[in-house]
Amino acid sequence: MKIVAKYMKPYEAHLAKGMLQEEGIMSEVLNENFPYPGLGFIPGMEIQLVVNDEDYDRALELINAAAESSAE
Repeated sequence: MKIVAKYMKPYEAHLAKGMLQEEGIMSEVLNENFPYPGLGFIPGMEIQLVVNDEDYDRALELINAAAESSAE
């Protein structure tokens, strides 16, 4: 498994997970139940979206494209 994105809020990770799932890419959200919300800047404790190694490149493309379109 590889980390494809990191988030501060669980709902952001779950939106990305749903988008990947629609494209046929299975993913998992890790650390969403961290006991100190808002402290996502602690290395290794941020909310992480992970995918299988073989799906990493495609998932990264989709995540980046979604981020670019939401920034516009």
